[in-house]
Amino acid sequence: MKTSFRVSLAGLALAAALPLRAEVSAQAWLETYYLNPQPAELPRAVERLSQSGYLDREGNTAVAIGFIAAVFAAQPDRVETWLTQLRTQPARVQRLLAAAIWQSGHPLGNGLLRSLSTSSPVRAEIEHLATLPPQVLAETTVRSPSSMRLQWGAFLATGHERHIVAILDGFGSNDPQLTSAARLALARHAADHPRVLEICLAQLAHQPDEIRGELRAALAAASAPPRS
Repeated sequence: MKTSFRVSLAGLALAAALPLRAEVSAQAWLETYYLNPQPAELPRAVERLSQSGYLDREGNTAVAIGFIAAVFAAQPDRVETWLTQLRTQPARVQRLLAAAIWQSGHPLGNGLLRSLSTSSPVRAEIEHLATLPPQVLAETTVRSPSSMRLQWGAFLATGHERHIVAILDGFGSNDPQLTSAARLALARHAADHPRVLEICLAQLAHQPDEIRGELRAALAAASAPPRS
């Protein structure tokens, strides 16, 4: 009887887990992209991120913009084709794509924005963005939790240390809220990503004293056992 009950519970747990796995599959692809880049999968991944609700969660839009902007920067010849494939996506995805173009530093950025706007439900917003000087992600300073998430998204696309170093710069902003957010983010990322831990350990020898102290705190939190 007990065995049968346990089997039933296991079956219920598995059934409950299946939708969750489907929901996070696009997120898992994004969060491990730098380990095995698959740029051809980007349009489908963007669709799945939208459909799964990933973009509805607080902070994830900035991560997605940073990620897509970095992929656009690395694959400039594919961007126009990708935008054509994603032209029927809803308004929130159109905004995300426009922001990614704007921050990618693409040499044809204004033209791509105007092309995207022609059949977009947010045409006026995209056309306005095209009139503004681009804010290239690679040159963006971390001065808010949102700009920190942009850099994290770019790291997930590239695995490049400059994006983690940019997050470290948040420790030098004299903003207690940003310092706390950066410490928590780095602790979480270093615990989940060996590449982040490697970069943070290497940076201990290069950062000024005030940043080293915060970095050590983040690394200590990353190595602490999870709370039960």
